[in-house]
Amino acid sequence: MSGDRNITTKDVDLRPVVGLLSDESEQTIEILTIGAIKKHRKLVDRAERMFQDVQANERTKQLEPSAAYIGYLDATIEMHAQMSALTTLLSILGRTPKV
Repeated sequence: MSGDRNITTKDVDLRPVVGLLSDESEQTIEILTIGAIKKHRKLVDRAERMFQDVQANERTKQLEPSAAYIGYLDATIEMHAQMSALTTLLSILGRTPKV
């Protein structure tokens, strides 16, 4: 896959989450947001650890992908997907809570 396939888009709230939380209190949303921040930090750490485990030559895409490389990519996708949910929660809350 080449870099020209990267598309710049605006951040988009996850509409189902917005609807789900539309009648919830600020306290409930803050609790969920703090949990999402903590989870995101763990996912970032996991993806970074997995990246370090992947040999440099595996990242050049010249070899068949190893299980470690596939695991790293999977962890990174999970981290970014969860970041979308966190961004939505922060948008709904309207501030960044103390964690």
